[in-house]
Amino acid sequence: AMVIGDKGERLKRISTEARQEMERLMDAKVFLEVWVKVRSGWADDEARVRSFGYE
Repeated sequence: AMVIGDKGERLKRISTEARQEMERLMDAKVFLEVWVKVRSGWADDEARVRSFGYE
């Protein structure tokens, strides 16, 4: 939920903004495929959690 957001809203916003920026740069329509990979135990790894900007 930290990265994806409630019902995927954060992931959708990030991918939409990225696609729109790419379309502006390329002056063409862009199809952006986004997927999420989950690593088990990441929340228990303090260094990994800090790398996401959380303490």
